[in-house]
Amino acid sequence: MNTTKNRVVNDPLAVIYNEGLWRVCRVSPLFNLQSSALKYKQYASKIRQAIARNVPSSSGIKYLVQLEDQPYLKYSEDDPQSFSITVTSSQGNKTKVIYMCIFLSWGVSSKVTQAIHLPFMLEHGEQKIATTVRATLQNIFDCNIKQFCFSQHQLLQFAFNIVEIDTSRSTDPITFCYRIQGDHKNNLHLSVEFGDINLIWNGIKGDFAKPLDKITLAYHIIQNQIFYTIMLDVTPLALHEIKLSKAEVKSNGTIKMKTPDIVNSVFTVLNEIIGYNNKETNN
Repeated sequence: MNTTKNRVVNDPLAVIYNEGLWRVCRVSPLFNLQSSALKYKQYASKIRQAIARNVPSSSGIKYLVQLEDQPYLKYSEDDPQSFSITVTSSQGNKTKVIYMCIFLSWGVSSKVTQAIHLPFMLEHGEQKIATTVRATLQNIFDCNIKQFCFSQHQLLQFAFNIVEIDTSRSTDPITFCYRIQGDHKNNLHLSVEFGDINLIWNGIKGDFAKPLDKITLAYHIIQNQIFYTIMLDVTPLALHEIKLSKAEVKSNGTIKMKTPDIVNSVFTVLNEIIGYNNKETNN
């Protein structure tokens, strides 16, 4: 693994953790997806036409859309082929990437006739481009693409799963961000040292009827610690974001992952969330 100007190269996962925040979407099976060079050019042409038609822009701006295989961006050899879409704008001599998304699986996907299931899409870039790209792909592949919304419990699930593998210093902060009811401009940010959270999480022993019960208990201990430290009861407040030194997760489905281990941790939790939601739907 090589590093150039704080960006890792020669690592397939670097395309994910070299970037900042990603919007994470859940994707249903993609019907009639074909990964040949000719088909990729046809898909790119349809996306470019949709952007030119639907996204207002100043004269002289040209859009380039490129689809590429990401053959090494997978958890196991059995995962379907990942691919990326990059949208570049150019005006005169200025060229910049304005949108990128990656479709991938992480060890779990469904077998569907005449379809490929890449259950996750990561995207970043201009929202107006994202909206058009999603709509076009949904029409082409008869699929649904929907950005995740994480509950408080799921935010904590990400955080504690990352704590188990994170190598942050014990004094590094983990920041819990709360919305204050009736005050949409200001949020409450409370930081607890990584070492304290790690001690709480790893100090809880015993068997739990449900694995998620340990999360509930750990967060209850953290809430008590906050109360006894600053005399503030955060139980009525809505937790909407958790920031770690090498990761960040928001309730609107936005995630930052800065190491390969954290990428794996995040997708492990996403697989658990999808599995749990599927069980809830089937029951």
